Amino acid sequence: MSDKNVWYLPGPFHRYEDDVKAIAKKAGLIIIDANVTPDRDDETDKPPKARLKPEFRESTGKPATDPRDKLTIGEVKAALTEKAVTFDDKADLPALLQLLKAQD
Repeated sequence: MSDKNVWYLPGPFHRYEDDVKAIAKKAGLIIIDANVTPDRDDETDKPPKARLKPEFRESTGKPATDPRDKLTIGEVKAALTEKAVTFDDKADLPALLQLLKAQD
């Protein structure tokens, strides 16, 4: 058995059609929210696949290559602060990105 037992998956996990916690448990993996850590130590070589629910798939008509989608949570918070936008400091990256994009 490999020591690489971490599945880095962007949260929140309720966005997925699959029961990602059950998939991880069955595979002997630990899930870590990929949005909250740049670290990828002990990442499994073959992570499971998880499908997003339709309401969480990108359907805005904007290209999926929006450069803001690659920002870290710290960078998004800094951009919102620079624009004088108030936000919940405990909000997750997708929610903060949505708030930042709404400023266009």
